[in-house]
Amino acid sequence: MSRNTPSAGTFRTTDADDGRGGLTDPEQSVFRRRGDATAFDDEEHDDGSRSNAFVTTLKFVYRHSTALVPASVVWVLCSLPLVTVGPVSLGLYSVVLSLRETGRVDRTRVLTTVRENLVPATLLGFLPVTLVGIAGLYVVTGLSSGIVGTALTVGAVYAALYVGVLLIPTFVSVAAGVDPKVALRESYVWLAGSPVTGLLLLLVTAVLLVATLGLTIGFLLLFAGITATYHVEVLVRTAADEEALPSFAAGLR
Repeated sequence: MSRNTPSAGTFRTTDADDGRGGLTDPEQSVFRRRGDATAFDDEEHDDGSRSNAFVTTLKFVYRHSTALVPASVVWVLCSLPLVTVGPVSLGLYSVVLSLRETGRVDRTRVLTTVRENLVPATLLGFLPVTLVGIAGLYVVTGLSSGIVGTALTVGAVYAALYVGVLLIPTFVSVAAGVDPKVALRESYVWLAGSPVTGLLLLLVTAVLLVATLGLTIGFLLLFAGITATYHVEVLVRTAADEEALPSFAAGLR
């Protein structure tokens, strides 16, 4: 990996050996040139806290709406079979990362990422769906009425939510080029050490779901794009601030 050293105050450009390209657009650059740890772009990230991550997300979505709205529609339609939730989510995260790095959607990169990780993404993506289905089955059949049934239902719902949050950093890391096994392991360690951030991802995702469902057509056009962008924004900040998700952070620098 070769690095160009720009003058002070400019952003770093990284030429990736795998042909995917690096952070070339100063407006979209994730990290500033290393000199005093990993400082964020003052214009985009203000004080570097997660408190304005959603504001940055909205600006990004507005700027790239012509790419993210179609991506959101594709995500909804392709997720209908349920078994495809994993691969299509991986593709969506790859779209967001591509937009952050180059300002455009690299279709070849997106398709290659999905194709190379199709099997693990499918298996991982279907896991929370299965757990939700188990919980729903207990409720529908009335098995959740007893103490044991209630405990199993609650346990299945909790497991589904936990796995769902765990898959967010996992898929984002895989979309950035990290091996699925490494991504899953590092995501588990990260979630165990950052439960508050994990809960934040879950709550904001739930709020976006409810808000866009209330707009009806807004769910089709906006939910996936805004949600995926927010997930990536929070995880990029986390990787820089806490030196977490090392493989993901290394792929961005």
